[in-house]
Amino acid sequence: MEANTARIDGFSINLYQTWLLVNCPQSYTASLRKRYGEVVALFTPLGTTFAIALTPNSARQILSADPAIYDAFWKEGFAGVAGSGSIWVLGKNEHRRERQLLSPAFHAQSFRGYGEVIREVTHQKIKHWQPGQTLRALDTTLSISLDIIMRLVFGAENGKFLDEGCRVLTALWRNMHPLFIFFPALQRGWFPPWSRYARAKNDFSKWVSKYLTERRARKDRTDDILGRMLAAHYEDGLPMRDEDIRDELITILLAGHETTATALAWALYDLGTCPDKLENLRIELASLGVEPDPELIAKAPYLTAVCNETLRLHTLLPEIARELVLPLELSGHTLIPGDSVGVSVMAIHHDPDLYPEPNQFIPERFIGRTYSPFEFLPFGGGHRRCLGSGLSDYEMRIALAEIVTQWDFEPVGIEREIRHDIAMGPKNGVLLRIKGRRTSDKN
Repeated sequence: MEANTARIDGFSINLYQTWLLVNCPQSYTASLRKRYGEVVALFTPLGTTFAIALTPNSARQILSADPAIYDAFWKEGFAGVAGSGSIWVLGKNEHRRERQLLSPAFHAQSFRGYGEVIREVTHQKIKHWQPGQTLRALDTTLSISLDIIMRLVFGAENGKFLDEGCRVLTALWRNMHPLFIFFPALQRGWFPPWSRYARAKNDFSKWVSKYLTERRARKDRTDDILGRMLAAHYEDGLPMRDEDIRDELITILLAGHETTATALAWALYDLGTCPDKLENLRIELASLGVEPDPELIAKAPYLTAVCNETLRLHTLLPEIARELVLPLELSGHTLIPGDSVGVSVMAIHHDPDLYPEPNQFIPERFIGRTYSPFEFLPFGGGHRRCLGSGLSDYEMRIALAEIVTQWDFEPVGIEREIRHDIAMGPKNGVLLRIKGRRTSDKN
């Protein structure tokens, strides 16, 4: 039977509806699913179609398709932010080539030896908390994430490179703005947020150049991610160019720094608002013994469920998208080259048929139930799934275990989600009141 070439049900999107999709993705995509079902088409002023999957079934059709039919989505916006060598904007064969080169650096065996480092970094960042103190959890979790990135990605332990690196990386992240990502025409010198970001990116580039020179002069082989990039070679025997290394480092920072920190902050918020869940987690962690091996912690079932539920409830990246270079049949209709397809991760993660009481924090839903990669996809899916997902998940588990076993805390006020840049995050950074220390400080 031939595919139906009639247009998928949808509507011509305007600026207001774009604003709703960007800033209110949960409520807006829920309304779209209720009205249109599995998939909705947004007809753009350029005459193209952007079809969004709203259910696991339609997500499966998109993410299981031959990768050869896709190119990267929104290249202009992401290329200006991360660079033309970023895996975010590479398409087809170039993307496959880059992914093959980088994948070994993000394999589980490459970073799981750093469990003690993650635990010690977390301990150092929280040891000066004081009973009665109110703090922004996101400030602490960002600091934890940045320190871990400097160690696991850059191999920096201390000294001037670590200090300068933290400074330029923080400036780069803080000057990110969603406007110049979603509207790349604003990536111009006359737009102040872009000017500030461009200066921060230039400072980062200079630091990377100096650091690469210093690393090469040492002539040592290290297991950190940068060391693996320097040692890696493409199929034709050529190494990565310095500018491509820089672009991938920016991508790692922007994709992994804030998102991991935000997920960790949300986990503290959810556990603080659900004392029974927090107690269940502490009982499990206590059963592992004193100073348990990080590998044992990372595999703890209830801790895994807590982290998964946090990533479901607070979907950090609400949507993923691809641009078509070949036709795709979706829900009985054929989309053509030049059209785009997306998966609303937010809509799927908050589907009440899949996740009853979707707005409630219920880690137990991940106990005894395995969700398919089209039902639970916090790190995207298909051939462009986040390379750093394993490292992010591992860091979150080890750091969360360290915090909840060291301190008693409770949230101050109610948090709500807003768009930070390309990701969602807590508007107030998760305010926590520190109630007291649970264990004596480590030596």
